[in-house]
Amino acid sequence: MVAGGSGGHIYPALALAEALKEKGHSITFIGSNDRMEKEVIPEKGFEYIGLDVYTTRGGILQKIKSLLSIAKAYFECKRILKGYDLAIGFGNYISVPVMEAAISLKIKTVIHEQNSFVGRANRMLDKKVDLIIGCYDEVLSQFENPNIKILGNPQSSKAYHLEKDSNVLKDLGLDPDKKTVVIFMGSLGSASVDKVLLEYFKMLDGSYQVIFATGKAHYEKILSEVKQNDYLKIFERIDGAAVMKNSTLLVSRAGATTLSEISAVGIPSILIPSPFVPNNHQYYNGKALVDKDAAIMIEEKDLNASRLNDTINNVINDEERLKTLSQNARKMGNPNVLDDIIDAIEKI
Repeated sequence: MVAGGSGGHIYPALALAEALKEKGHSITFIGSNDRMEKEVIPEKGFEYIGLDVYTTRGGILQKIKSLLSIAKAYFECKRILKGYDLAIGFGNYISVPVMEAAISLKIKTVIHEQNSFVGRANRMLDKKVDLIIGCYDEVLSQFENPNIKILGNPQSSKAYHLEKDSNVLKDLGLDPDKKTVVIFMGSLGSASVDKVLLEYFKMLDGSYQVIFATGKAHYEKILSEVKQNDYLKIFERIDGAAVMKNSTLLVSRAGATTLSEISAVGIPSILIPSPFVPNNHQYYNGKALVDKDAAIMIEEKDLNASRLNDTINNVINDEERLKTLSQNARKMGNPNVLDDIIDAIEKI
């Protein structure tokens, strides 16, 4: 299995890997030597092989460096993959040399597309792989490969089976009987949204409580600028799905994995899609929920502290609105995602 770059690629891959392992399959992960997967995946107990592969984003010299690293990784992977039965890619540029090597060795191949707008890596692999698994109907027209199934995001299966547990909020120093807003901007955080949040935090009056997970890069800075109290708590990282299950409202980016957890848990949400991702895919991810009245969206260009504060207050104080958003979000999920994906994989 190959996954990297951000939690949106890594956590769905880990969810599937854990389920495959339970069924007796042996899993090896390949990823980058300098991204978050290098730490996150081995922590879960999986064998991990790191490659020196660099992003294509940047100027001409960066692109040349990237192409050379991908070519080198391809030949490394041809050696590494001998003897394996299946290669599964979860997008990101690191997956290209791994999957291309598997194809050249005639190993069966599967790619998973988490987003509603197909990423560049998966576009490159489209017609070459044995099976494509997607999460949104919108990708059916973007892939040319006829072997495609819309089954969902593996990460959501774990979230479906979560039960409410008052200790989740108690352990974070909060009141489980009070309305709770949880805020996070993805595994990498967001410096641009942080500026708005710092102003918004000044508007809080304690009528509801707030959890903000900053991401590793922003934690110390936010901690130095925000005064925590009994209704505002700051953390570097939280168990997103578990906290969502015990909260009233979510404010987040519109990453594919987060959205899959929203539909699994059925939490009302205010989405702020990142405008800094390729093809603006978070906007299209979020729009799939908004169009079904399963979420509210504020584009970052329209975001300010007053609008965020007003939107949160309008939703959190409207029980009917909360109920509608929750029910519609749940309708978009598939509780059997992992079983469906494993069935499809084992058939090939």
